[in-house]
Amino acid sequence: MKLKLLNALQDAVIKAPLHFEFGGVTFKFTAHIKLLDTQQIDELTSNNTKTDQQIARELLVGWDGFIDEGQPVTFSSDVLEQLLVYGGIAGRITAECINAQYRVQEKN
Repeated sequence: MKLKLLNALQDAVIKAPLHFEFGGVTFKFTAHIKLLDTQQIDELTSNNTKTDQQIARELLVGWDGFIDEGQPVTFSSDVLEQLLVYGGIAGRITAECINAQYRVQEKN
């Protein structure tokens, strides 16, 4: 019997808080990360041919609560590209995108 419950995971998004400092600037937002199955994670992480920037582009699909000088920042590929110019930011986003794949939230 195939679990129908798992069908909902095909388009699921993981919401993960990101809060880090880079170059004296604080970044804080909730990342929306594409959920991968185990095979997809293995392919992504064992290949070692993709850069942090490529992985972030593939897995980060949105965000909430990103504020720049008091104004909300809408997710777009253009804004993401501005962030990914910095290797430290790309690495931090990529690490969270991968780590989020292994966290399971407990329901009350």
